[in-house]
Amino acid sequence: MSIAALYVAPILAGSWGAGWDAVAGFAAVFFLFNLAMERVPREPLLALASAGVVAVLALVLVGLGWGARGLFGIDEIRPWWPWGLMALAAILLSRLAFPPKLAREIDALLDRALTEVQAAGARPEGAANRPPAPHSGTIDAEALARMSSALDDLPATAASDEVARIVLPLSDQASPGALFEAALARAAAHPCPRDHAALHWAAVNDEAIALCTGQQQLARAWAVFVAANDHEALCRFSGATIRLILDDPFAWRDMPQGGEIIRVAMAVEAANPRLGEELAGLGKAMLDLEREADA
Repeated sequence: MSIAALYVAPILAGSWGAGWDAVAGFAAVFFLFNLAMERVPREPLLALASAGVVAVLALVLVGLGWGARGLFGIDEIRPWWPWGLMALAAILLSRLAFPPKLAREIDALLDRALTEVQAAGARPEGAANRPPAPHSGTIDAEALARMSSALDDLPATAASDEVARIVLPLSDQASPGALFEAALARAAAHPCPRDHAALHWAAVNDEAIALCTGQQQLARAWAVFVAANDHEALCRFSGATIRLILDDPFAWRDMPQGGEIIRVAMAVEAANPRLGEELAGLGKAMLDLEREADA
């Protein structure tokens, strides 16, 4: 009802003889609605485009009122501000009934449910009635043994891409939790670029992000890289996770806190300005997400 009142108000104002000042007023009201519901983009150009869209919307709705006024022969002229107050009240009710945090969580749950339904529909007929595959610790152990052997065959300074070619295929063969724990143990025992890269790919692969939410794997991997002062690993982590936290509505909750990331950014800035800048950007993005969650 509140949304309906918001859009009906300018039509009623136009039908009672409101002029161009009402168009400007309702454009401001619609922009205020977007601000209240946190729908205005942070980028200045996109925010300006958003303002242009609401201005056109206000003109169209007031114009509909002008058309209705002519169609029904309404001669009386009344001020438009009562309808403006009605629209402002509608904004307040919308904010109370559908707070942005709740709306984001509902959207995320709906997206996840839709993904699960689509995945279920893609299963072969009768798959639901088959007994589950024997995904036991033995299968994990075999896959992890292959990973360990393949990593041992690489030099300690092996490139990240070489390590990824070993770790990523195993994310479909071993449980992502077991894969991460094995990589974490190796990184603790052998703090070298090769094993830090293995830990990175075990933490950020799609299976780990989808199935291990809440296990703080990203934060635990970050702690290893910080303790080792591995700038290459931190740079790789920053580049991967900035995309993750913006694309996945839940991944950011497994990250280290924004303040911790900024603290590390300040610590490394003198020795590595580029890394310091990247980490500062990641920390700021995390702080924004944390503030939105607390709102």
